[in-house]
Amino acid sequence: MRFPIPSWAFDSVIYQIFPDRFFIGNGSNVELKRNLYEKRGGRIENWDVPPKKKERSEHVKVFYGGDLWGVADKISYLKELGVNVIYLTPIFLSNSNHKYDAIDYFKVDPQFGGIKALKKLLKKLHKGNMKLILDGVFNHVGKENVYFKKALKGNKSFKNMFVFYEKHYRGWWGTKSLPELVLEEISVKEYITNVLIKYLELGIDGWRLDCGQDLGPEFSRYITSKVKGFSSEKYVVSELWTYPAGWDMVDGVMNYHFRENIISYVKGTNKNFGLYLERMYKETSNILTCWNMLDSHDTERLATIIEDKFLRMFAIFLQFTYPGVPVIYYGTEIGMDGGPDPECRKTMDWNENNWDIELRDFYKRIIKLRRKEPALRYGGFELLNNDPIVFMRKTPMVLDNLIVYGNIYDKPYELIVNLPDNRILSGTEYVDLFNDEKYYVKGGTLQIRMSPRSFGILKLKNTIVNNYDQYKRIS
Repeated sequence: MRFPIPSWAFDSVIYQIFPDRFFIGNGSNVELKRNLYEKRGGRIENWDVPPKKKERSEHVKVFYGGDLWGVADKISYLKELGVNVIYLTPIFLSNSNHKYDAIDYFKVDPQFGGIKALKKLLKKLHKGNMKLILDGVFNHVGKENVYFKKALKGNKSFKNMFVFYEKHYRGWWGTKSLPELVLEEISVKEYITNVLIKYLELGIDGWRLDCGQDLGPEFSRYITSKVKGFSSEKYVVSELWTYPAGWDMVDGVMNYHFRENIISYVKGTNKNFGLYLERMYKETSNILTCWNMLDSHDTERLATIIEDKFLRMFAIFLQFTYPGVPVIYYGTEIGMDGGPDPECRKTMDWNENNWDIELRDFYKRIIKLRRKEPALRYGGFELLNNDPIVFMRKTPMVLDNLIVYGNIYDKPYELIVNLPDNRILSGTEYVDLFNDEKYYVKGGTLQIRMSPRSFGILKLKNTIVNNYDQYKRIS
């Protein structure tokens, strides 16, 4: 069974925020908030000190003071960039900075401003026609979780919610600090349902489901049914590090498969890149609402993975032109770098002197293009050439069709592509939206000239000559 996809999902440009590292709101600073962290075993750090990995994962107890007040304070920055959806990593009560080890799902952590800050954030976002997606961590909880502590004491009502062995219990990837829930238990289903509904009633616009492979298809379907039962206009996306096809019980997946293909292509190790994109499009029924990822809190940052700026911009270009919803990890738009966790979770740099302005302007431009061109949001995908890659974003309205091309090589290419749309008439003009160069259709084919290390989007232009319009009966 396919659930209805929210109408607004197709138009989304999402911005992922790790709350502790984004901004400290209400004119506060981490020193003023010291007690919030230290009374629960944490320690504070100055904003400009990069996070470092520590023994026994002690780095997860280092806090910089970012909160939901801070996210609300920076909505104007996000609107100027062009994003219209925020995805927050977990905000539940937890003793870690990442909050993937929930103590109590029903409480927004006071370190982030509590429920009052969440309500303010929602109010400001919705006033500005923006959306909010929360991170649902429902495969496991933290070892300090209120229900797990009752289970450890032998309370049968709660013990069945977890898997206990003679001398230990089951944790996510064997991690004792993350006891796994028994998702098949009715009490667990009711527990999770109550969490889902609580935040939906507060006004959130969707859920990102952590550890989608652990939840599995059936429980993912269960969650989606509960969310859609509340409203079909709520968005459900699953975290998956696999091929995205077949996960149509959710609205989409975090498409890390797309990410791996782009990175390997720009590094010169994926000569079938275009063919792989074509297959993924054909086999993934909800591809238009899957998330096109390039980096996240779980990966090295894009600027670290791809140091060459042109190749990085090419990857971003494809992130916005391939079918799917683009997701920007906070700071990537200004060129922030960072290695594996926790280095990829450094604080947002608000010193504009350190920003890569050219890169940020490129993001703003490509976001505006996506907003303007329906083919980039709703269009199908037709591969016209594998390498250098050329493809069409095909729409019901022929004049909205776009041709996307990219040449990552140091030499020019000139090639003829066939246009698989019999509505595109000979003599039709195409204009490159990036450099204004013109091309003309000849018998259903188009000759494209690509400069070294270049990319662009060709838009069909219907030129009317002396009141003659050859498209007058073509739609």
